[in-house]
Amino acid sequence: MVVIKKRSNVIPVDFGEFQLNFPVSDGNIQRMKAVGEDLQAKGEAFQETSDEEALGALKALVEDGFNQVFDDEEAFKQVYAFAGQSTINAMFYLIEAIKGISEEFESQNSKAALDKYLNA
Repeated sequence: MVVIKKRSNVIPVDFGEFQLNFPVSDGNIQRMKAVGEDLQAKGEAFQETSDEEALGALKALVEDGFNQVFDDEEAFKQVYAFAGQSTINAMFYLIEAIKGISEEFESQNSKAALDKYLNA
């Protein structure tokens, strides 16, 4: 008999005080990459401004990014509080989370990992 162990489809992101979980699926990976690219492009334009309207637009963008990436309405609220209610810091945390999730996903699904299981 062959026993198949189910792989976890969640990548945890540890913020120290709390943890968010990224549900791994083809759609979520594509959406996360799109959010990251959009956020990085728009975030750089907002970095040097203190205009309240621009900051409000950035906050909405970051909030939407957290909601899309983690599929969790509370994710942004937790990170925003963790960031000391700083939209800029929350944006950097989102970028870090996306980068870390991408690296972890690549690591879990690399050719070397596949070879390890096939040749075990």
